[in-house]
This record gives sequence, C-alpha cells and structure tokens, in this order.
Amino acid sequence: MSRQPVQDHTAIGDELYALFVDQGDLQALQLAIGHYNAALTEDVLDSQCSRSEQLLKLGTALSRRFDLVGDTADLDVAIDCHRVAIDLQTPESPDVPIMYAKHAQMLMKRFGLHMNQPDLDLAIEQYACISDQTDPTHKAWLIALADALVTRFSHWGNVRDLSQAIHLYESVVNFDPSNAPTSVLGNLSLAHFFRYQQEGDAPDLTSSIAYSTEALDKISSEDQNRSVLLNNLANGLISRFKKLGSTDDLEQSIKSYGSVIELCPAGHKGRLHALSNLASAIMTRYELQASLADLEISLGYFHEALEICPRNHSDRPTLLDNLATTLRKRFERTGDIVDLETAIENHYEALHALPPSHPHRSDTLCSLGNALQSRFAFQGDPNDLDAAVDRYSEALHLRPPSHPEHVKDLDLALELGASALELREGGNDYRLSSHVVLANAKGFKYELEGDPAMLQAAFQHLDEARSICTPGHPSLVNIWEEYSRIHLHAYSKAPQSTDHVEEAFRYFRMASTHTSGGSLPKFDVALRWIKEAEIHKHSSALDAHQIALSMFDRHVTVTPSIESRHRIVRKHAASLAVDAASCALRHGLVTLAVEMLEHGRGLLWTYLARFRTPLNDLQSAGEHGCQLASEFLRLGPLLEDAACGAVTEEGLHHYRCLLREWDGVVDQIRLVDGFGDFLLAPSFSKLKEAAKNGPVIITNASRYSCDAVIIHHKHDPIHIPLTDISAPDILRLSSQFRDFATSRGRGRSTERQLTELLRQIWDAVVLPVVKKLEFSLHLPKGSRIWWCPTGRFNSIPLHAAAPFRKDEKGLPNHYISSYTPTLSALLRSQKPHHGLNDKTPPRVLAIGQAAPAGAFAKLGTVDEELDSLQSILAPAIPMTRMTGESATRSESLRAIHSSPWVHLACHGKQDVTRPLKSCFAMSDGPLTLLDIVRAPSESVQCSEFAFLSACHTAAGDRTAPDEVVHLAAAMQFAGFRGVVGTMWAVDDAVVVNMVSAFYEALLEKSPDELNSEHAAAALNAAAKKVDKSVVPLGQRIVFIHIGA
Repeated sequence: MSRQPVQDHTAIGDELYALFVDQGDLQALQLAIGHYNAALTEDVLDSQCSRSEQLLKLGTALSRRFDLVGDTADLDVAIDCHRVAIDLQTPESPDVPIMYAKHAQMLMKRFGLHMNQPDLDLAIEQYACISDQTDPTHKAWLIALADALVTRFSHWGNVRDLSQAIHLYESVVNFDPSNAPTSVLGNLSLAHFFRYQQEGDAPDLTSSIAYSTEALDKISSEDQNRSVLLNNLANGLISRFKKLGSTDDLEQSIKSYGSVIELCPAGHKGRLHALSNLASAIMTRYELQASLADLEISLGYFHEALEICPRNHSDRPTLLDNLATTLRKRFERTGDIVDLETAIENHYEALHALPPSHPHRSDTLCSLGNALQSRFAFQGDPNDLDAAVDRYSEALHLRPPSHPEHVKDLDLALELGASALELREGGNDYRLSSHVVLANAKGFKYELEGDPAMLQAAFQHLDEARSICTPGHPSLVNIWEEYSRIHLHAYSKAPQSTDHVEEAFRYFRMASTHTSGGSLPKFDVALRWIKEAEIHKHSSALDAHQIALSMFDRHVTVTPSIESRHRIVRKHAASLAVDAASCALRHGLVTLAVEMLEHGRGLLWTYLARFRTPLNDLQSAGEHGCQLASEFLRLGPLLEDAACGAVTEEGLHHYRCLLREWDGVVDQIRLVDGFGDFLLAPSFSKLKEAAKNGPVIITNASRYSCDAVIIHHKHDPIHIPLTDISAPDILRLSSQFRDFATSRGRGRSTERQLTELLRQIWDAVVLPVVKKLEFSLHLPKGSRIWWCPTGRFNSIPLHAAAPFRKDEKGLPNHYISSYTPTLSALLRSQKPHHGLNDKTPPRVLAIGQAAPAGAFAKLGTVDEELDSLQSILAPAIPMTRMTGESATRSESLRAIHSSPWVHLACHGKQDVTRPLKSCFAMSDGPLTLLDIVRAPSESVQCSEFAFLSACHTAAGDRTAPDEVVHLAAAMQFAGFRGVVGTMWAVDDAVVVNMVSAFYEALLEKSPDELNSEHAAAALNAAAKKVDKSVVPLGQRIVFIHIGA
C-alpha cells in the first residue's frame, strides 16, 4: 500500500482545523493534529521552509488543544515545534518575527503554569529580538516585552526590569499620545507605582496617578479593564496620603478599592489583589482612628485573600506579613495570645518564601522583630528578645542608610541588643553574639551621626567579644571583619588619621587568614578586603588578591561535583583572577600576573588534569616511588568518577575520605627528591615554555585596567597597557559580538556592523600587540601566535581583527592565530603522543549526523560535506565514515576515543544555563561535554586533531568565561592536541566551503600525510581562499584553532 502524499495530509489537516475554528469541534482539532503529525513523519519534505510551515501548523493546533484540554504535554511539544520551525526558516523570511512572537507567547503561557524562570527569560529574549522601539508597527511586541519584564520583576524583584518596561510602555504611548491604548496607560501607571515602592521617587507617584486618571477618563463604566485602572489609581492615592497626609486621598482610595471588589466577584482573577489592597487601606485608617471595627473588617478581607491565594503566588509573602501585622494589632487591643502566636507563624512563613535578595525581605524581618518583641514583653522569654535582635540586625544590613526606616531599625537594634546583653550569662557564646550585634549597630550609628562616643562603644563591644573567644574560635573571623568595618567608618569621618585605615586592613588580613572557620566566609572577607584596598589604593591590595585566590582554590577543592564547582565559580569568582592580574600588572609584577591568571582560571580543567598527571619520572624513583605512583593512579580515577557523578550524602562522605587519602599521597610524593613542587601551581619559568613554538598573548580585561602580556620562552614577558579601551568597552563589544552570533541576519548591513566591531578590536587591542611583535620581538610575518584571552575577551574573535582600511593589512595577513584556554592547557597539548606510528597515515574518523534525536532541525549538507572531505583525502588518507543511525552516542564516543583524527559534522548545542551539558546531537540522544571529558586515559595517547563542524563548539559560559567550558576545550582535554571549533552558529548552507578549503590547504602543506601542526595555517588560508560572495565574513571567521 503506497504512502499518502504529504500535501494530502496537509490539506486534510487544514480543512479539519478550519472546521474547528469555525465550529469549535474538538474532534476536528484532534484529527487535524493527527494529519499534521503524519505530514511531518511519513514523508521527507522538499525544503526546510515547508517543514517549518508544517511544524508551525502542528504547534499552533497543539497549543489550541492545550487551551481546551489543559494537557501540558501539548504545550511542551507546541513550544518545541515553534522553536525548530524558527531554526528552519531563512533569516530573511518575513514570517520569522511572527514566529518568535508566537513562541514567546507559548513560553509565557508555560511560565504561568510552572513559574520556571528560563521560560520567562527566553520569552523576554525573543520579544527583544523582534522589537524596535522606533517602529510603530512593533507596538504589540513592545507591549508584550514590557509586560514580560514586569512579570519578571514581580517574581524576582530586579528594578532594572521595571525601568526597562516603563521605557518601552512610554515609547508606545509616544507613537500617538492622543490615542494611547488604555491598557498601556494602566500598565504604565502600575509600573511607575511599583518603582515608587522600590525607590521612593515622587515623580513616579505623580506619573502613576496621572496615567490611571487619563485611562479611566477614556473608558466606559462597563469596560472590563476598569477594575485594574481603579486599583492603580487607589494605589497612587493611598501612597500620596502616606506622603502628604491628606485624609481625602485616603478615603478616596478606600472607595476606589471597594469599587474594584464590586467589579471582581468570586472567581475573578483580580479579586485577590482587590481584597488585599482594601484590607491594607482600611488598616491605614485604623492607624489614624483606632476603630476596632476597621480592624475586624480588615482581618476579614485579609483572611479571604489568603484563602484564595495559591501557595506559590509571588504576593503570598506580603499577604502573610500584612495579615500577621493586623493580628498583632488586634493582640495589642485584646491581649489574645493566639493572635500573636499566629502572627509570628505567618511572618516566619513569609520570610521562608522570600529569597535573600528580595526587596521586601527587610520589611518582613522588621515586622517579625516587632512581633517577637511583643511576645517577649508579654511572656518574658529571653529567646524571643535574642531572635528580635537578630531580625533587626539582619534587616539593618539589607537596608541602605538612606532608607526611611533605617534609623528607627538602628535604635531598636541598640535598645534590644542592650536588653539582651543584660540577660546573658557572662562568658557564653550568646553573650558574644550580643556584643557583635551591638558593635555592628553602634558602628552604623556612628556612621550616620558621627558621635565619637558611639565609635568607642562599638570598639568596646568588640573587645568584649574578643575576650570571650579562645585563640582559635571561628567567631573571630566575624569579629575581625567587624573591627575592619568600623575602622573604615572612622577613617571616612577623619581621613587625616591613617591609623584607622591601617588597622582596618590589619584586621582584614587576620580575618582572611584565621586558622579556623569556613573557607567561604573567609573568602568573602578577602573579597571585601580587595574592594576596600582598591578603593583606598592601599598597599595590601596585592596580598588580598593572592589570599583570595588561595582561599577560593581551597574552597573549590573540597566541593565534590564539577557542576557544583562551576556554579560556585559563576556565583563568587567570575572576575577574581583577572582583577588579581590587573593588580599585579599595576605593581609592575608581570610574571606574578601571569601566575595568578593561571592559578585562578580554568579551574575545572586544572582540577581534572591533576588526576591524569604523568608519573613516569616518579615510577623511576625506586620502589617507594613506584608504590606512591600506584596509589596515586588508584585514587585518581575514583576521585574523577566522584567529581563527574551525582552528589549524594553518601557520595559526599566517600569523596571526602578519598580526598584525605589523595592529599596524604601527594604530600608523600612531595617528599621524594625532585618532586617538591608536585601538583603545585606552576611557576612562570615553567609556564613560559608554552610559548616555545611562538609567542602567547594574554589579553586581560579587569574593572581596574585592560592589558595585554606577550610571553616568549626566550625573553622576559612584555606588558602592554591597553589604554584606548576599558572593561565597559570590552563588555559592550563582547555583547555586540554575542548579539551578532545569535542573529540570523546577512547582507551588507551585517557585514558593515561586523567589520566595524573588528576594526575597533584591531585599533584598541590587536594593533598594539602586532607592533610589539614586529618591532620588539622581530617576529617574522607568517609566524604562529597563540591568543590566551581572559574574561570577556573570550567571546571576541581576536584572530580576525583588521583595520578594513585601504592599504592596511589585518592580523590574518601578519600572523597565524591559534587560541589556548590557559598556558597549562597549551603545555599539555604540546606533549608528544608516543602511541602514534609516524610512518602510517592516520585514518580519519568522519561522524555525520544530519537528523539527530530530539528537537533539532535536519541538516541538509552533512552528506555533501563528508563526500567533499572523502574526495579531498583520497587516496592517500583513509577515512572511516559514521552516519545516520550508526552515529549513536555510545558508538560515536567509542570511535572518538580510539581515533587520532576526527571530523564531526552535526548539530552542536551550547547549554547556557548548564554549560557542562553542552552537547553534540547524535541519533539516539546528546553526546555531552561531560561524556567527552571522561575519556579513558589510554585514548589520550592517540588523539591528535579534531575538526568540529557544529554550532557554538568554542562558545563558553558568558557568566564564567574564564572557565572556558565548551565542547572544543573538552576535546582538547580528552587528548586532542589541536581542535578547530566555532565561536557561534555555523550556516549549514555554506559550511562545506570552509571545510573543503581547510582540508585542501592542509594537504597542500603535506600531500601524503596529515600534520596537525599545519592546521592553524590551513584554517588561516581557508578563510582567505573561499569565495567571499558565497561565504559571508561571519562564516569565514567563525572557526578558530585551539591547541598546539
């Protein structure tokens, strides 16, 4: 029986879907979905665009079914269909913006179900891609983008999202002010009000009231948006009452809130906010008039609001706080302890629901402190007073000195702290914490008011706290840091007194190097030390950087999972090494700067490389050396397995036991003659050997300076201050290159933008380096150089920098560029592979996967690419081909680990949230970065070169760029001496041109064999050789060479 043609399935599906739209027939929709599925699966579509159209139809139908039936699997598949459909479209297609918008709408729908931040973030990114604030036709997308930003603010409290939303709403209003949509005016009113709540600026309050009033004047009494606009107006009025004290504003706000409730009956989505707002407004009137009736009415509204509020709702913590405060007020009127107990429980529940950085957390802490203080006064339990002091102190740290409640909190903390101290027994830890809290509060009081008595009192409390501690007490870390903070306050009041500043930095050193206490708290102190030392230009800054690097290394080492390690780096130390190097360079210590960069970057690769350290020399050091080597080789794989596996409580204990054994073996190895520096951070004398085949240029972008350092194995390193560029410039350029990399635009406009970016990099960064190479080192043209970029430089294509001016040559016409993540990585790749037979040409493994599992678009030129490769290599170089169903995850991994030369033509996926999950897409699933990293040690002996013809294989983690976690780096770590990877997406339509030109150039160097040492030169030649009318500039420079 012959298969039904695709066009029949599509036509039938269209008819059925039209029937559903016309009559709402769910059965017709079900059948339409079946036919759309059949059109995709039963026949090969004749173009990517036609497949994209089929996916769009299927995704739209599934989304409609989700709306009717509520099956979230339909929504998930619909989202995947739209994403793949977008990828299949040509960049010029007029349908792409609409597709982005629909995809974003579905993501917002799913976010509403699961509250997963990545869905919201991606929706915002997609709306931003297609929204032009100067184009009135983009009005709907601008509004959707602004709405999504407000949603993200409401969940995570970032005021920048709010400000961006206000700017977008106002741009829509400004298109035609007299006909501005009332919904936009309402949203703008609300956004201004939210920002007023966060920042307290009166112009935001004025704008909020004005926009609400304007919108209400434009709509009828039956308009469904009237309740929202009334609510916005009431919010502004009650806020103005609190600022100016007009009771007319208060009464009008209560009336408006009451009207909102009338417009929002039971089941209405706006009823929750209406109840909460009216209850709060009535409580405000209670504060003025003390009417018990107002108190009871307010409680009734709060209880109803809490009953209908979902547990994961972003407003629930505020609602709990307000109910708790009202209950405490009733307790004060009636003396019913149940009200107070319930209030405290509600405050704690609210506190647990708020993240540490949430702007409302300090309010909740203070409210809880009030309730605890009330219970202490009622029952006399000192623990309540202790807890109240802690809550006020925590709130104090969260609130800036300009906050209107700051001084009140401070006085309460002082009052309660003194009361708590009187209740403590001498010499215990509770008394110690009371002294520290009081010192902290009095230090803040001195900072605000400048009273010398407060300064002396703060120091006296710290002296008392220190006297309670034994010499190794872990609390001394906090005490020393508090001394530092208060001495800096004193110095700010009397800068002529240098004693205070010197004492501050002495205590910073004591806290950071204290013998006990956790490594992370001491690391945090070291970071504060760095910050203050850089601000005050203190001579201890360099020591602070070195101690922080060492402290962080210790903290990371005891973390078992490499994924956990990477998260720690992203959170705490993204710029640690580059800032340390900048400090050393500003002190003229160039070799130390290089050592610091090596110590603090690429921590994942450095850590894993320790387990694979060659031990030939140790095994030659007698029987004891052999025993130690054997023990080292036993523990290494166990620790590597633990690092790459899932973290469990049992696994964590096992890891720490192994680590103690490992440390003991390493200590014993260092006692063997000639092994004193075993696994210690390498010195510059060793690191500079990485430059034996050509200079290595480190580019460093710190908040304090931008620099380049040229390393040559026979000369002292050359420091080049990059005075024409700053860290914000590098961040901007990095962002622009990243935007270019993620855009799908082509044509002259895109080329002009790219050439301008490359020109800026040439003028400010690369040209000064080239001049030094030519005139100081006399490096001949055509020589190889290696770039070792740090920080944001990692996403900038330094190898392609050029002036793009008449009669001026760019870098590719001066030198042949390669990259290396670190100097140590380059040293590892330069070590000879003893397992290779130099007389036999290596067999090339070519893996091609055009149609992988998962939501990936089909690649149309994979077979053409491999055919071209085979014709170029034949007959001198044998090639093994692995494609289609045979290119599975496990078989591909096995083949890669047993092949000296590998060519991969497939989808590459960069996972921006979990970089260690970045992958190549195979027929049965993803071949991940972690899979590749866990190569058997014997494979390292034969791996030579890999060409990764896939997207984003050399694009690292933008939040921790110095870790250089990408697929190309993983291949290098797995033993491949040289790797060609991609900085951004590869265009499937033209990639074969670059691949063919590369291998042709490679064989021109050595026709009868493959030599990986010629790969960088071949890549340079290929970029010049390909037809520039076919291969755009962005695709000529996307490939980079990494390694030896």
